[in-house]
Amino acid sequence: MNRKPFWAAIAASVCLAQGAAAEEADDRAAILALMDKAFAAVASDDPEDWRPLITEGAREISFRQHPDGPEGALLMRNNATVETFASMKPGESNYVERWLGTPEVLVRGPIAVVWGDYDFWIDGKFSHCGVDAVNVAKVDGEWRIAHWMWTVERTGCASAGDPFPGTTAD
Repeated sequence: MNRKPFWAAIAASVCLAQGAAAEEADDRAAILALMDKAFAAVASDDPEDWRPLITEGAREISFRQHPDGPEGALLMRNNATVETFASMKPGESNYVERWLGTPEVLVRGPIAVVWGDYDFWIDGKFSHCGVDAVNVAKVDGEWRIAHWMWTVERTGCASAGDPFPGTTAD
């Protein structure tokens, strides 16, 4: 009995599986690089830093707990966020958003979800923390932010420490 076709099929299956795993690892790295660029765009004074990162017409939703009542949701289109940045004066405020730990990235074909805890600082002072849930899509071979949701939490935050060494936080 000739076992060569059997072993050739096994070897081909292993190669395909390794190729798929390598492609998923490459996609995961590209998605995390996209998120790094998004956090850099948060800190930037240039709204043009956002434009190549987002899909046209997508939305953002933030959820904020109000001290005297229920959560409120703020819904915006990504393009409105870009315009908000465009209306700001350069150097007006210094924003830093960063992951607390490593975010989880789930990928399947041309769609992915990024989920992770973050903290947010304004002018060297802690503002809030929360969780980011970001839907991304591969459009024309590039990963883009399609939808971004996050919570704004002011209590129970486990910050990673001051992102501006040498300053004091209130």
